[in-house]
Amino acid sequence: MLELMRDHWTLLRDVYQHDRTNLTGYDLINMYINNNDEANHVKMYTTDDDWLDHGTFVLIHNNINKSDIYLNTLSGSFRDLQNLLSSLQLNDRVWFCGYKQVLKLTVNNYCLERGLSLKKLDQMETYVYYLPKTTIESFDSRLIADINFAPLNLKHATLVDEHWPYRSIDSLALIEDRIQNHISVGAFDGNGQLLAWCLRAVQGSLSNLYVLPSYRRLGLASLLVRHMAKKIAATGAEVLATIAFGNEISQLFFEKLGFKLIDSIVFTMVPAL
Repeated sequence: MLELMRDHWTLLRDVYQHDRTNLTGYDLINMYINNNDEANHVKMYTTDDDWLDHGTFVLIHNNINKSDIYLNTLSGSFRDLQNLLSSLQLNDRVWFCGYKQVLKLTVNNYCLERGLSLKKLDQMETYVYYLPKTTIESFDSRLIADINFAPLNLKHATLVDEHWPYRSIDSLALIEDRIQNHISVGAFDGNGQLLAWCLRAVQGSLSNLYVLPSYRRLGLASLLVRHMAKKIAATGAEVLATIAFGNEISQLFFEKLGFKLIDSIVFTMVPAL
């Protein structure tokens, strides 16, 4: 096991530059490179000195109540990644964030090593949707009378959290981070009242899209996604969205806007030892 010093993170990031749709690749690492506020809470580990060839890494972001874990490899074998996970001796409550389906067995084996029943794990699987740049270029960024679009600030975090279906003891802090450190767009009336919003997750996908019930059927959700898409594309990143398995309404909504299904990923919460 080797800890990757911060001045090597850019090199690891560039190993993944061939696929900007990888949610645990280039843009994830780049976000942590640029977020100096979290510098003391983030560690990155790899297996050996050949990490530039295989790109194997485990990134640990230590929060107050849990540790967020991101992992990936470009190696055809996952044995080294499995051994790396085991060597880290993670004792906190751990949230494995958005890893590829091919790594599900690796994470499951890690949980079994800890003596956990897979049936009792809090796991969620989501589809990954991609919006082609040509579609973004053709978007109509029309406005609605008396409604303005602007970034959110921290005073809006509680309202966003209250309306998130995945609300938990950790969600408010997560939303505050998304508002403070990532792209967001809100729809506001003439009095500055927040009517609808869309955020961006750490891994780069759209998140927390919501319209208050009294303001639905105005096309606000579509406009928010279009505004977010233009802002994200302007940074050079790809526009991605994650949709939980079984949420057919959201799938149809994003497909109507031109999003294409490209992958699926898994989130797993592992209790502390």
